[in-house]
Amino acid sequence: MTSKRALVVDDSRTARQSLATLLQQYDLSVDFAVSGEAALEFLEHELVDVIFMDHSMPGMDGLEAVAAIKRNPRTATIPVMMYTAREGEVYVSQARALGALGVLPKEVQPGVLYDMLNQLGLVNDRRDADAAPPPDAPRRRFADLLDEVDREYDNRALGASVQALITRLLEEQHQKLRAHIAAGQRRFAREGARELAAEQRAQAQPAEPDHAGLPADAGTGAQPRWLRGAAVALTVAVLVLGMLTWQLLQQRNAALLEIARMTTASRNELAVLLEQQSGLSSAVRSGETQARAQRAAALEALTWALNQGGRFEFGELPFADAQAARAVALVDRLAAMGFQGNVVLTAHLGSFCLSRDDFGELALAADDVPVEACDQIGHPLAGASLATLQSVAFADIVDAALAQHQDITLELAAADASDGAGAGGSGDLAGDWNRAAARDNRVTVTLQASGA
Repeated sequence: MTSKRALVVDDSRTARQSLATLLQQYDLSVDFAVSGEAALEFLEHELVDVIFMDHSMPGMDGLEAVAAIKRNPRTATIPVMMYTAREGEVYVSQARALGALGVLPKEVQPGVLYDMLNQLGLVNDRRDADAAPPPDAPRRRFADLLDEVDREYDNRALGASVQALITRLLEEQHQKLRAHIAAGQRRFAREGARELAAEQRAQAQPAEPDHAGLPADAGTGAQPRWLRGAAVALTVAVLVLGMLTWQLLQQRNAALLEIARMTTASRNELAVLLEQQSGLSSAVRSGETQARAQRAAALEALTWALNQGGRFEFGELPFADAQAARAVALVDRLAAMGFQGNVVLTAHLGSFCLSRDDFGELALAADDVPVEACDQIGHPLAGASLATLQSVAFADIVDAALAQHQDITLELAAADASDGAGAGGSGDLAGDWNRAAARDNRVTVTLQASGA
């Protein structure tokens, strides 16, 4: 007999070996996978008769792996049992909804495992007596592990099987009675033929009538004994057939009433289960929406707090050593919070009142110079490339920090003067104007969470 194959998917080596030892007692060949991804890759090239799936594994968890197996036409018909320490009706219902047959505990009893394998037809016939659990071991039918939805289909199948059984019994009884009646008729016909032949032989011999030797019914016109016996046998057979038919009909009607009651109860339980599942799904969606809103609000508050600083002096690069230390501290804190996404640092250049010195270089105008007398209103770095706006040390320090946090990326940007950021100072004199422009000379932070 070809050995049946089982696939055990579990990241725990101890759990894999423990289950494999039990399965090998029933002549099952066991293959292993340490993750959901590894199980899917294995099933692309191999097929098994049953899969035991752990729930908590790195990467793809057990429920995701079950859903992927059932979506694939090649593997959709393979029975899958969740083999996990997780408990609760909600988890079992979720596993069933994704296509799993049920849930077995990690400390599964041999009797339970044997019953499950027997229901799936995976226990070899020659080992039924040897491999079966001892009589005193707890035994449960595999149907006991099914939920309310499965029981409804079981009840429907039970109704069909009871009706088929009753019909078969009626046909068997009918055939037996017909055979019995036919045999009785043939027996009485043979006896009647023998008596008729004897009478004909007696009539053929001339002799004085001997009234003392005549049968009691001779010459009286009474019916022969064999005909009366056949009528009695036929009457008894009809009465027995009628009684058996009445009894079977009563049993059939009682069974049909019980099936109707069980079907109604199952439908009511199914309706309650579906309502509970709908309420649970709504609660989960509401919780996810609320969590996203709270996360967005937290990121907004954090961004506001970060943007209260970040100023740099006129003549300094926006992305210099001081800003590098600030960026590294920010990335470390975000990683500690579990943040995943992109961090955008944007340089805003203030619009200063500038004058040219004796060498033609632009510098801040003296405080008492009227704004109308400024040689230029703006910033010397306006329009420069991002490479020009950062120091070599800034790039090295930030790259080293990002290498430790693979889920966070850092992006540099420069604000366009046309967007109104750093539009300029205020006041009639250069001193007032430039102090206002210095407040616009800053680096702001924008957080872009993944999946937001």
